[in-house]
Amino acid sequence: MKYHFNDELHLHQIDDKSLTGTSSVMEVLSKPLTWWASGLAVSKLGWTKAKDWKLLKTEEQKQEDLKRRVDFTSPVFEMIKGMSVEDYISLLDSAYKAHAEKLDKSADAGTDLHAILEKYVKGHMEGKEIIEDDKILPFVKWTKENVKRFLGSETHCYSETLWTGGITDAVAELNNGEIAIIDFKSAKDAYASHFFQAGGYDLQITENGGFDFEGKQLFKLDKPITQHIIVPFGAKEPYPVVSRLIEENKEAFRSALSLYRIISKLNKE
Repeated sequence: MKYHFNDELHLHQIDDKSLTGTSSVMEVLSKPLTWWASGLAVSKLGWTKAKDWKLLKTEEQKQEDLKRRVDFTSPVFEMIKGMSVEDYISLLDSAYKAHAEKLDKSADAGTDLHAILEKYVKGHMEGKEIIEDDKILPFVKWTKENVKRFLGSETHCYSETLWTGGITDAVAELNNGEIAIIDFKSAKDAYASHFFQAGGYDLQITENGGFDFEGKQLFKLDKPITQHIIVPFGAKEPYPVVSRLIEENKEAFRSALSLYRIISKLNKE
């Protein structure tokens, strides 16, 4: 049995049998972005967020904030009152798609920065320093202080035990001798689900090592992974965030995988 990545179908496979994608597993978990998406939708209908109630200590302050929101909402409210049903449906459609349009606008920038981080890691492995955007300088600084060498970039991995496959952005041996999984995320913060995903990569790399997309083994570890690191490059200063809850992250991934497969079965009924 041989692992490989089907680039055309974007599937991890052993021989011709498809594995469950590691990132797909994490789709079963609710993310903080849910509130962000709902906020974008209702803002099309004239909504604006109230100030934190903890900051509004007097009744006067609360009324001032309400007036601010009324002033913001009133023009849209009046516009809606004069709409035909067809125009109102069009507005609702726009609200429904607001999050997708926002993601589309930021996708290219996110993809570019992800690619720039990838180039930096690959360059580091070749003894070069490739910095195409100053925004990655916090990661560059962290790398110089902490990384002895990168074992892999865009490292493919799989597990026959879990029947999963995935690609983690980097695997590194640190100056203190520890091994770390590193994943780049376009988010502004490192979320729990990111670390659970890293736990999935950990399970797969620990089982079989790291591979290229054709299934050629690049390395096999002789010691455990002890750090899961997320680089949230959507942050103003994308500095690596470290988790040492290794067993917890791996267990969370196993639980998410079980839930993912149960939901998949239910959807097929």
